[in-house]
Amino acid sequence: MITTNAALSEACQRARQVPALALDTEFVRTRTYYPRLGLIQLYDGETISLIDPLPITDWTPFSELLQDQKVIKYLHAGSEDLEVFCHEFGVLPQPMIDTQILAAFSGRPLSCGFATVVESFTGIALDKSESRTDWLARPLSEKQCQYAAADVFYLLPIAGKLVAEAESAGQMAAALDECRLLCQRRTTVLDPQEAYREIANAWQLRPRQLAALRLMAAWRLETAREKDMAVNFVVREENLWKVARFMPGSLGELDHLGLSGQEIRFHGKMLLAKIAEAEALNEEQLPQPVANLIDYPQYKQVFKSLKGLVAEAAEEHGVSQELLASRRQINQLLSWHWQLKPQRGKPELVDGWRGALLGSGIAEILATH
Repeated sequence: MITTNAALSEACQRARQVPALALDTEFVRTRTYYPRLGLIQLYDGETISLIDPLPITDWTPFSELLQDQKVIKYLHAGSEDLEVFCHEFGVLPQPMIDTQILAAFSGRPLSCGFATVVESFTGIALDKSESRTDWLARPLSEKQCQYAAADVFYLLPIAGKLVAEAESAGQMAAALDECRLLCQRRTTVLDPQEAYREIANAWQLRPRQLAALRLMAAWRLETAREKDMAVNFVVREENLWKVARFMPGSLGELDHLGLSGQEIRFHGKMLLAKIAEAEALNEEQLPQPVANLIDYPQYKQVFKSLKGLVAEAAEEHGVSQELLASRRQINQLLSWHWQLKPQRGKPELVDGWRGALLGSGIAEILATH
């Protein structure tokens, strides 16, 4: 158990002497925008270190370890762990290999949990009863510590086996490309001015209502980040949409729309101010209507063609359809192709390893639509 700066420095120096280590985090996220770090687990092949973040004040050695290019960091289903590292330390572990991604490239389902992978390799059933525990409470129990330690203790040797499987299947380069994409997604921060596009049913609103939604959604996201509150604990999404739809002019009307007393008490005046701001905009300042992708005339036909292409490619190259192309990725591609929303960079299906497998087939399908 690491509880001092000196012990952390020593553990990190030791970990930098090995070619690879296993990393994991335990965190709490119920009402907060950012995850609250409760524990970091590190296994270098000899020593399991459980790092208690609450008493640590100097994280320099750990940040340097995360960025040490000579040490591979293995995580399993590490997307949220990456968010923790990014928020707490401002860096991502590099180089990073996600063993859930490796497992998916060697024929397992993309959603394969760590306990399932451990049991398939070792026959050992991990006790997952502590997964919903409060990792910020102190002292940590023996059971909590055993649970946390097991995650990295089994991860490191299994990672080596999964790397061997991916290499023998000729999929290691693609797996590393997917790990790069996972990191890229975690460093992409939503622009508050674009937050309104993420609100369900935004496509049903007219331009002036959308202007109100854009103003309120940007304010809500900025408030959530500033106060470290989950966005729905600022104002619930469906209530934000209702306010934009009906453009109320008084606190009484907000109450009539069904907003909670807390939402009205803390944020009612701000919501009304954003409505007034939207009402005052000139026509040319209003946003364009949000397109509803699934209502696009050729959507169903093109989606079906793309799914067929994905199924063929997945079978030919021995990867799961789930890994190769999700509904989100197909929709991202079509939104880009039909220019329905702003896009940064190329869609994932025509980039990296997916582009190599699907690019020419996608080009043929889109050329006719």
